[in-house]
Amino acid sequence: MLDERTKKAFLSKARHNLKNPVNAILGYSEMLVEDCEDAGYKETINDLNKLHAAGKEILTQIEKHLDDKNLDQGNNTIMSMGRAVEVSIRTPLNTIIGLSELLLGDEKNTDLENFSSDVHKIAESGHMLTQELNAIIDFNVSGLEDIRMQNLNTENLTMVKDVMDSIQPLGPGERKSKTTGSILVVDDNENNTELLKKRLGKQGHAVTTANNGKEALVQLMTNENSLDLLLLDIVMPEMNGYEVLKFIRSDKRFYNLPVIMISSMDDTDSIYRCIEIGADDYIQKPFEQAILDARITSCIEKKQLRDNEIALMTELEKEQEKSENLLLNILPHDIAERLKAGETDIATKHDNITILFADIVNFTPQSQNLSPNKVVNILNKIFISFDNLAEKFSIEKIKTIGDNYFAVGGLYSTGYEGAKNILEMAKEMIDSIKNINITGDAGIQNSLLKWI
Repeated sequence: MLDERTKKAFLSKARHNLKNPVNAILGYSEMLVEDCEDAGYKETINDLNKLHAAGKEILTQIEKHLDDKNLDQGNNTIMSMGRAVEVSIRTPLNTIIGLSELLLGDEKNTDLENFSSDVHKIAESGHMLTQELNAIIDFNVSGLEDIRMQNLNTENLTMVKDVMDSIQPLGPGERKSKTTGSILVVDDNENNTELLKKRLGKQGHAVTTANNGKEALVQLMTNENSLDLLLLDIVMPEMNGYEVLKFIRSDKRFYNLPVIMISSMDDTDSIYRCIEIGADDYIQKPFEQAILDARITSCIEKKQLRDNEIALMTELEKEQEKSENLLLNILPHDIAERLKAGETDIATKHDNITILFADIVNFTPQSQNLSPNKVVNILNKIFISFDNLAEKFSIEKIKTIGDNYFAVGGLYSTGYEGAKNILEMAKEMIDSIKNINITGDAGIQNSLLKWI
């Protein structure tokens, strides 16, 4: 016999499977009402509103008769609860099928591009609702092995639709401009993704779609740096929504991508599991359009604010690095670190040090015949070579004064080693200047150094 936990799990799946075609009926009827309002087809709107009302009535009866609490009352079984639903929805279901067939017969009276295909999907969803209901009524199993034999895990899954209830009109000054972004919609049924793409596209979002978990991963890799939000279904073939969500939250490339789960699964375990794995939100179908829009806007705003914050922090780090490099060019490393640590009055006594002043002979008269940029390039070339030598011999460069290079040896070594390193550096500075003159890189010929 099935235990209570398993029964409730399959009852949740039963609600899920029945809500899918109902979601399609509600979603497409709302879309058609909007299109007909724009085109001025009043008579057609009346029939579509009746379709929508019948769909809402069916939804109410599903919630009423397939409530988990009903399993605890009397001798109720999943099959008997399914029969109760069948009886209660017979009239609204006939209304949906009849009106949709009537509208298809009168399609020549409208010139809307998607009218015929959308009404056909409503009619198709009505028939699918009957098939799903029959599967529940035939749910005659006594254990998990029977369930496996009937293949009830995946084969009876049907259309999963996003229900968009009309937004209540807002008063003057209450409307907030929507934040738009790039959204990936993942659902195992193409009709679902088509509906959301059309809905969200009208609002200015850039929408990409996928119809199973593997396709979703391909889209993620393709649009790695451009996505702002993922709308993700749970029940999908090949790779379900849980697995996709786990991948996203374990990959640093997509870790911060907002994810809203959209599913007809209404059991607490499914909701808890999604939030635990890392979903930003969970929306049960059907839902109000205003709620979906608000949550999409909220997630995209947070994502874009976070992206801006990261960009700003990166820019600040670059500027801080420039500032620190400039500070290190002006001051010795240990002095710069002490300044960064907050010291203000810095004074250190050093004994037995050696000071070097290197001046380029006749630089001033020669530079008068050169442009300012050329002078700067010459000094830059020479002083870079000196800086490299200072690093090689552990000499501390203090500063440059015009064409004069000021450095000190012995700050971090003995006085003898400092003096010796200064002399070695001085000799190589002369060789460096000779090489620059030979190659003509600096632009001043026959330049010499004089030492003070």
